[in-house]
Amino acid sequence: MAGAELIGREELAEIQELFSREKVNLYRYGGGNYKAREFEEKFAAWMGVKYAHAVSSGTAAIHCALAGAGIAPGDEVITTAWTFIAPIEAISALGAVPVPVELDETYHLDPLEVEKAITPATKAVVAIPMWASPKMDEISAICRKHNLILIEDAAQALGASYKGRKLGTIGSVASFSFDAGKTLHTGEGGIIVTNDKEIYDRAAEFSDHGHMHLPGLPRGKDPRRSKGLNLRLSEVTAAIGLAQLAKIDMILSKSRENKQKIKDGIRHLQNITLRPFSDEAGSQGDTLIFRVRDREAALQLEAHLLEHGFGTKILPEALDWHFAGVWGHLLGEYDRYRDADLETLWPKTGTMLRSSICLNIPVLIDEPTIEKLVQAIISGAEKIG
Repeated sequence: MAGAELIGREELAEIQELFSREKVNLYRYGGGNYKAREFEEKFAAWMGVKYAHAVSSGTAAIHCALAGAGIAPGDEVITTAWTFIAPIEAISALGAVPVPVELDETYHLDPLEVEKAITPATKAVVAIPMWASPKMDEISAICRKHNLILIEDAAQALGASYKGRKLGTIGSVASFSFDAGKTLHTGEGGIIVTNDKEIYDRAAEFSDHGHMHLPGLPRGKDPRRSKGLNLRLSEVTAAIGLAQLAKIDMILSKSRENKQKIKDGIRHLQNITLRPFSDEAGSQGDTLIFRVRDREAALQLEAHLLEHGFGTKILPEALDWHFAGVWGHLLGEYDRYRDADLETLWPKTGTMLRSSICLNIPVLIDEPTIEKLVQAIISGAEKIG
């Protein structure tokens, strides 16, 4: 679980330092407060971008990123049919129309499907790197060709890269999450990053009821130019973020090392297909994905792994929260989806996901446990034939 495994003395020390000051105010816009600003500055520096704005959750981050990019009612936003539901919810909350498309072999947006889905109403493409990069060259080229905004919801991929560029720095704006399953963990929390001052300002305003944060003005005198919500980060959460950020290089290095050991132990299996990559060297290390024969085999292998003490991650266990084909409660609000059998709209994606296994790779997994997991996968592969 990456950063969630490493909550300890360092995080407590940051909180204690915060509380050691006189007249403690945990409100990020309180007089003299600094943890949120410090976290944003250090995060932006680590990412190599000009601006970062921390918010209350990863969902809030993609919501603010979309709002900052100017997504408005009626705009169509193309994204992937495999994602946690949050970006679809955020698109919908802004009155825009989510347009999920099929996956390619890397489990990401298929550039061909993206181009096919573009209409005069299309405003943006949200690329969602699931622990690794989509084909960003092709997707970026499509966005330039059609004058579309490229947004990266990189919640699952903090620290991953594409051809040497950190994911989150390729599009106009990106969002990250700090919940329990992410690279860094702050309890809740998220952040947007961008090099575009206007997007940054509008995202920050949206996160704070529209406050424009003009220097020298008290909050009660602050003007507004658009509506917003309360998606603010607290000083306590920012303090935890600072301690977690100091651990990020170790987290990334160790998780990649652990993942490689597991892959090396199972790559000889003939009835398992390891996920291909557009840039494997830049992929995140805390998740391993492979395909088996069909859904029945995937469920059988999942049960076998559970018997040996290893759970799966998203696939198969939480598919319903990560596949557009079962989101009738949300997509059914739109005319284009209301009378459709959603499962039939993304058949390739549904087949891929239902025949796949996704495994969490802990940072703190030891060598005996790695070997036990490898042996469980091998014996499970023998069982499914």
